[in-house]
Amino acid sequence: MTLAFFCLAGLDLLGLVEQRLTPDERSEFSDWIYDQQIPSSQGGGFRGSPAGGDLPSASKEPAAFDTANLAMTYTALLNLAILRDDFSRLDRQGVLAHVKSLQQPDGSFASAKGQQEYDARFVYCAFAICYMLDDWSPIDVDAALEFLSRSKSYDGAFGQAPTQESQGGSTYCALSALSLSGRLSHLTLEERHAASKWLLSRQIPGSGFNGRIDKPVDTCYSFWCGASAWVLSSHANLDHLSDMVHLLSNQSPIGGISKALGEPPDVMHSYLSMAALSIHAHSIPPERDPSGTKPIDRGCTPVAEEEGSRQREERMRQKLKGYLREIQPDLNLTLESKSHLVAKLWRR
Repeated sequence: MTLAFFCLAGLDLLGLVEQRLTPDERSEFSDWIYDQQIPSSQGGGFRGSPAGGDLPSASKEPAAFDTANLAMTYTALLNLAILRDDFSRLDRQGVLAHVKSLQQPDGSFASAKGQQEYDARFVYCAFAICYMLDDWSPIDVDAALEFLSRSKSYDGAFGQAPTQESQGGSTYCALSALSLSGRLSHLTLEERHAASKWLLSRQIPGSGFNGRIDKPVDTCYSFWCGASAWVLSSHANLDHLSDMVHLLSNQSPIGGISKALGEPPDVMHSYLSMAALSIHAHSIPPERDPSGTKPIDRGCTPVAEEEGSRQREERMRQKLKGYLREIQPDLNLTLESKSHLVAKLWRR
C-alpha cells in the first residue's frame, strides 16, 4: 500500500494521474485498495497487500501477519484521495475503531494488533487518519501529545520514543501531529527555536540533509527535515539552492531519484525528493518571508548568499513550479487531492 502511495503520489505531484492512468485503471486501483479493507467485525482498517491470502471474515480469524496496519490505513486514504474515489465504500467506523484499538496506555500507538512497535511514527499516522476523517473522538489526543513531549530530546528535536536519539523522520512525525491536531501552540517559542536550529543544522553546507548528527546526506531527509521546518515557519532559512541542486543531481539515467550518488533509484526516495522540491518551489523566498522568523545561525555560509545565486535559485524555483504541484507538507498530499478529500470526508 505504501509503495503504491509513493507511485501514485509522484504522479499526483507531477499532475499526471489522469494522463497516465485511464479511468478503468484508476477504478481498478481503487478496487484493489478496498480489497485490503479489513471488515469491522475483524477490527477494521486496511492491510498492506493481499500477500496473506483472502481477507478474514466473520467465520475466519485474521492471521497474525495479515491484520490491518496503521501506516497502511493512512496511505490507503491518501491513495483513494489521489484517485478521486468517492469514499462510498469506506468503512469509516471500522477505520476509527482500528485507530482506537491501537492506542497504548502511555498515549502512543502500535503499528498493528499484537505488534510491539509503539512510537512517533504511528502517533502521526493515527493523527493524520483522524484529521482526514475529521473525527478525533476515538483517541486520547492529550495522552498522545504527552507521549510526544516525553520523546523530545535535550536538543529540541524528537526521537521515536522517550530517551531515544533525535531523528529527522520522528521529528517530522511529532511536529506534523501537533500541526494537524491544531496543537502546535503547545510548543513555546524557545522550543520552536531549538527544534528549528536542530533541523537547519541537519543540512550539510552546500548540499542536502542528513537525519541524525554525523550521518551522511540522504535525499529523503530533504523532505523530513524540510517539511518539519515548514511546519515551524523556518523553511525560509534553509539553503534552498544547495538542496535543490543536491536533489536534482541524484536523478538516475533510468529515471527516478536515489538516496545518494551512486545508489540505485527507488520509489520512496524519488517521491520524497520531488515532495521536497515542491516545498522549495512553492515556498516564499527568504527576502519575502512574512513570518518574521529570525534567521538561525547554522554555522555555514549558504550558497544562496554568493553573487548571482539568488537569481539562479529563483529561476530554478519557477521552473520547478511548472512541473510540481504544491503539497500540504504536514499531511504529505497535494492541495488538489486534499481538497477532494475534504469535500468527501469532512463532516459538515
